[in-house]
Amino acid sequence: MTGLTGPELRTATVLACGGLMAVLDATIVVVALPQLMATFGTSLTAAQWIITAYTLAMVATMPLAAGLAARWGARRVYLGALAGFAIASAAAGAADSLGWLIAARAAQGLSGGLMTPLGMAIGFGAVAPERRSRMLAVAGLPMLIGPILGPVLGALLLGTGSWRALFFITVPLALVGIAGTLAWLPADAARGRRVRLDLAGAMLLVPGIVAVAYGVSAQDGPAWVRIAAAAIGAVSVAVFSARALTHPEPLLRIGLLRNPTFGRGAAILALYAAPYFGSALLMPAYVQVLRSDSASVTAALTIPGAVGMGISLQIAARLLDRLGPRLVVGTGLGLAIGSGLVQVVILRPDTPYLVLGLLGFLQGAGTGAIMMPTMSSSSRDLDVPDLASGSALLSLVTTIANGMGTAAVSALFTVLTAAMTGGGSLAALPGLGAAARAADAAAIVGSQRLAQATALVVMSLALVVCVRSPRRAPAILDRQESPANAGRVP
Repeated sequence: MTGLTGPELRTATVLACGGLMAVLDATIVVVALPQLMATFGTSLTAAQWIITAYTLAMVATMPLAAGLAARWGARRVYLGALAGFAIASAAAGAADSLGWLIAARAAQGLSGGLMTPLGMAIGFGAVAPERRSRMLAVAGLPMLIGPILGPVLGALLLGTGSWRALFFITVPLALVGIAGTLAWLPADAARGRRVRLDLAGAMLLVPGIVAVAYGVSAQDGPAWVRIAAAAIGAVSVAVFSARALTHPEPLLRIGLLRNPTFGRGAAILALYAAPYFGSALLMPAYVQVLRSDSASVTAALTIPGAVGMGISLQIAARLLDRLGPRLVVGTGLGLAIGSGLVQVVILRPDTPYLVLGLLGFLQGAGTGAIMMPTMSSSSRDLDVPDLASGSALLSLVTTIANGMGTAAVSALFTVLTAAMTGGGSLAALPGLGAAARAADAAAIVGSQRLAQATALVVMSLALVVCVRSPRRAPAILDRQESPANAGRVP
């Protein structure tokens, strides 16, 4: 069914296990914030650092993945990240104070930030270039469904036990991943000269990336602090980028973005991920606040999208080599934008959930034909030594776009809601009388439609980039890896 050989499928399964932990833990805690606030007697502003600490730590180590892999080997670093994640998860589950929990979450993020790009690099290095799309169809599936299923799993765990289960559940998964890594992942290639880690580059890039991520995703603190952090971080990243273009062994090979295929892929990911993940926050608010339905209804509405992603990803992986990325990814973008446009047109305070579920399935199917196929096709003409840097760059682009999109859509929705309700807010809706509630509900749905329409405009830019790309993939599709590189990882 997957088109992978037995050893390749085992490798993909192990990598999917690690990817699932890293992505789930980025979103699973969202639904637990109210309970954690009550448990530790703290404010929402302080409790949000349980999420922010994980995200910033994850972003901080993504750029280090390539350099660490070059120095010590991708498999060794990946194994260490799994072990670190297991320990940090156990510490988070055992936390008895907010500070302890935030520190443990940061430790989880440090490990999770290494697992995502290294998992992609190991998976790509374990197969020939023309089979990378099929590897990613299995190993990369958690990267798509994790952000959607995380809150659902979190709600289920909270309903059956303590909030500690949110963290303890990943410990056995990490142990399974460690066992699978030792048994099934291909060994690191033998090395001659040990690569020196670019410490000066790390001092420029890592704080810069963290500052940018904080500036675009943080929900607390003065606005000028967030703007200043983003600006200073952007300057630091720009200085690193200029230095990396001439450095013989940079921490991250920024020059890969000058490769037309890779650069277009990164642009498509950024232009799609930002509005897609940003718009994802609108539906829970629509269901639980505007329509006063339970979190289980929200969870049920995410299932069609996850099913659509899983189905289309498997189909797209098989069609990518035959039809080329422009047709496969372009079709996915057309399906996602089209279904989103239909939702904007028909959304009302009482739109049937069956209709919304069907549209979610179609958008999920479109996403399955966009994200992973774009990552796979973008990396096809990268040599094995460049896979770790390429994977880290694509992971960084997607993660930062996710944060920027969420912050932008949230801010836009808030401003539009205040404007269209005469200064009202979504949070005040449940306390209104029936007549006032009905009037504000219609206005808030109107603001949601405008926010989603704006997101669709940005998605359309990804389609423009896609249709300007070559019809077929580069000639790399016909190139086989040399015996020295086959089955090895960077």
